[in-house]
Amino acid sequence: MKKFLETRFGPTELAIIDAAFAEWMKLANIERGSPEAELAAAIVINLFREGNDTMPAIRDAISAHRGLNDLRHS
Repeated sequence: MKKFLETRFGPTELAIIDAAFAEWMKLANIERGSPEAELAAAIVINLFREGNDTMPAIRDAISAHRGLNDLRHS
């Protein structure tokens, strides 16, 4: 648990998180400043902290996350 809470993000990690989040927002048809985007950003960061620290891994985690799927606009 300590490792989860103390995760630090450098430029590489931030680039992965940002790319995954931007990709999800485009697919979900969500605008960056919306409440849905704010919640989704927190979820994506937590997924990264849980060990989904590559683009393929975080994509899989995002697609499997029920909360993110519920936030999507058609």
